[in-house]
Amino acid sequence: MMLRLDKATLGKFGAQDMMGLIMSGGWEAVLPDALDDKQLLLVSDQFRDLLSGVGVYGGQDPARAALPLALLLLSKAGAKRSGDNLEISMETLREALCLFNTAVDREIVNRMLQRQDATPIGTGLIEGLQMLVQHSGAEVD
Repeated sequence: MMLRLDKATLGKFGAQDMMGLIMSGGWEAVLPDALDDKQLLLVSDQFRDLLSGVGVYGGQDPARAALPLALLLLSKAGAKRSGDNLEISMETLREALCLFNTAVDREIVNRMLQRQDATPIGTGLIEGLQMLVQHSGAEVD
């Protein structure tokens, strides 16, 4: 096996870390192509857990960044708001998580292969989320 990583060496990336990035660099600082390698790998792992249901019932650290990150970017993509809350269906949230997971994994592979997409990953992700939000009508389940 050529590609291996000891996750224990990566540390953690949680909601407070995400907020620190936003405070210093704006919300664009949390797009996949703006994260450093360790943050990107940790977010990828968190998205895998979220999408597979691992740790959903008590085992998952609530300070993790993946879900707040997805909600923030859905908000930036134009998801309907009611006061401080986003009005999105669970289906839309799941599709957004899948889009984000794909963008994060694509960025990891691009870095490993030392390649770049014609459109930056973050730009493509926001455009995809905007289409998702428009298509869903941001209806609530």
